[in-house]
Amino acid sequence: MIDAAAIKALTGRDGRRAAAAICRDWGGIILTVSVAIWAGNPFVSVLSLWVIGAFQYALGDALLHEGAHGNLFATKSWNDRWDVIYGLPFLRTMLAFKTEHLRHHGQLGKDGDYLVRDYRQFGLDRPHNLLWVWVGRPLIGWPAWYYVRQLRHYSPACLRRIAVLWGAAALVTALTGTFGLFLLYWVLPLLWCRYAYFYWAEIADHYNTRRGIRTRVNRLLNWFQHNKGYHAAHHRFPAVPWFNLPAAHKQLEDVDPEDLSGNPIETWRQLGRPPVEPAGQASPAG
Repeated sequence: MIDAAAIKALTGRDGRRAAAAICRDWGGIILTVSVAIWAGNPFVSVLSLWVIGAFQYALGDALLHEGAHGNLFATKSWNDRWDVIYGLPFLRTMLAFKTEHLRHHGQLGKDGDYLVRDYRQFGLDRPHNLLWVWVGRPLIGWPAWYYVRQLRHYSPACLRRIAVLWGAAALVTALTGTFGLFLLYWVLPLLWCRYAYFYWAEIADHYNTRRGIRTRVNRLLNWFQHNKGYHAAHHRFPAVPWFNLPAAHKQLEDVDPEDLSGNPIETWRQLGRPPVEPAGQASPAG
């Protein structure tokens, strides 16, 4: 039985932890870029793109996601206003993300859930080649082509906010002679790598599950993604901040072992198994 008092105790926001998480991710990006420039090695440069993209995902997806639930700062308005550092640089706004994401929570696996649409577009609702879906598309940058097109659904106000920040960044880097570095170490990892991580997470979190949600307890993944792998706990207790999700996960009694993954190989096996019959909650697999 879930201990309601224990869960309530886990819902406290901590602005200092949020600030530390934001600084960690921006610091990781700056450090990785510095190492890549210092090394001057093509192999290191390519590897750095994927590390930068991982930190971009941590900021522009994992922490933006926490902000959408009001889990970063105790002052509710701060979660929205600070999207200037964990939303706009990643072609997102809190308003646009929150509107879509909260609908996902309320209509998981139903037609109102954007994942149902995405899975159909990914071809997951019909016979498919998982190697192409999981590996081929991200390597050629297909996720960026798919997700950037969704910007057309943003309101004019949201698009203006993004355009102002990106225009300022382009102008400053052009004037300082660093526009090439901006393209190489910000735009390229954003489009190629960060969108790949987002694409993988969209599929791994819900596709081909028995109860609609997959929990991934891999330590490295959860370090980079601020415990976003504890997805069943998050859906059950959305008011619990990321740093307490492992404790909230221990309160769950109905996690199906078939929806629990400890490593990428196990996730791959679960994604590629014959379609399972959802138990209790619809899986947005088609």
